Amino acid sequence: MKPGCDLHTAITCLWRRGATPAHRRAGCPILGRGLLLLGVLAGATGAMAQGILAPPAADFEKSTYSPSLPGYQTGGVPQFGEVIPQTLGLVQWGVADLHPHLSYQVIYGDGIPASPTNHVTTVIQTISPGFEVRLGSHWTLDYDASLNFYSSRQFGDETDQSVRLNGNTHYEDWTFGLSQAYIYSDSPLVQTETQTEVSSYATTLSASREMGSRLSAQLSLNQNISSTSAITGSPTNNTQDLYAWVLSSGLYYQTDYRLVAGINASAGYNSMTPGTDMEFEQLQGTLSWQVLGKISITGSAGMECSQMMGQQMVDPTFSAAINYQPFQNTSASLIASRTVSPSFYQDEVTESTEISATFRQRFLKHFTFEASGGYSTTPYVGFATQGAFLNNNQPALGANLQQSRSDDTRFIRVSVGTTFRQRGSVSIFYSFSDTASSLSPFALTTSQVGLEIGWHY
Repeated sequence: MKPGCDLHTAITCLWRRGATPAHRRAGCPILGRGLLLLGVLAGATGAMAQGILAPPAADFEKSTYSPSLPGYQTGGVPQFGEVIPQTLGLVQWGVADLHPHLSYQVIYGDGIPASPTNHVTTVIQTISPGFEVRLGSHWTLDYDASLNFYSSRQFGDETDQSVRLNGNTHYEDWTFGLSQAYIYSDSPLVQTETQTEVSSYATTLSASREMGSRLSAQLSLNQNISSTSAITGSPTNNTQDLYAWVLSSGLYYQTDYRLVAGINASAGYNSMTPGTDMEFEQLQGTLSWQVLGKISITGSAGMECSQMMGQQMVDPTFSAAINYQPFQNTSASLIASRTVSPSFYQDEVTESTEISATFRQRFLKHFTFEASGGYSTTPYVGFATQGAFLNNNQPALGANLQQSRSDDTRFIRVSVGTTFRQRGSVSIFYSFSDTASSLSPFALTTSQVGLEIGWHY
């Protein structure tokens, strides 16, 4: 954690006034993610769409690395509202402040799946324009687009887009937040091993209140509407629509020893077409502890109970991270998580467990080296029925849980990047992933090497 941003100061500031521009400029790993380090994890319920193509490079302007805990897909409390930093953008018009950005990425990929049984070598060029508009001190509007061009004709060129509106306001001890997002993608996914069209609308309403100098409470309502289609080559070869609602609440207590503990509960409903609707409840305990200013330990653990087809499934869920920063320009982290979410396939959920480690080092003032790797296992658990359906098209009693597929994945990524002329960045990277699946068509080994050049204002 950078000097000038300790846990006690950051949380006190967050509870009483929201994140200040000073904390944002200091690169505080707590703020910018709300109460992420408390294990208070926002979750938009839905199938976990895991892309195959290497993601954009990390922000090489930052001299430290802060691990990001995976958000629970079925529950969690969203971040508190933040005060938006008042830095000047390229264009100012009244209260609007425009911050554009542009990047170009080229990837040489081997083993990229056009279908589960057809893995090819291709070059992918991606042009990513976008902008952020800051509207006063409480609203932001972000737009990002990615134009992807494949050298192999077995893929179709695509344009992915995302739009996000975030706002908050404060009244006495209360903070109210609103978040609305739209995301569209047509990229190859791990779950389907083919280009899959995914569109999603996510809405979050939140309220938090300080109750004295140490106690804080939160309440949130989340809605997610998503649709997947064009799953050609997959076993089901169909589309799926998901409507999900989650109500979450939490209570958190801050001690004098840089320790924050809390508890939160969630309840939700997933309506899937085709498929059977699912209800769930989740209870989590959360903990965050800053040790000697160089080690931060954060975590959240609990149980989730899901009901579908007259059956009940109880699963442990957790998310934890240890971040060690012995020097200002050196950091290492270890992250582990277990999440439960609806699958892309009818009447199934995925129970994903993952562990990963990351090392980040800045050298020669302007260069950053980063290496990460990990392992994940993802069983697909389905609800199979015994006997006929009832007249109302609901399954008869006697549904059994069964595992239809299990994926075990090893992955590594190495990158080196630097900045130039203050607003530019360039990085090179290599990534490798190997997935062993109980369904042989979904076994996958991919390697990618790439270059990315970016500019932001």
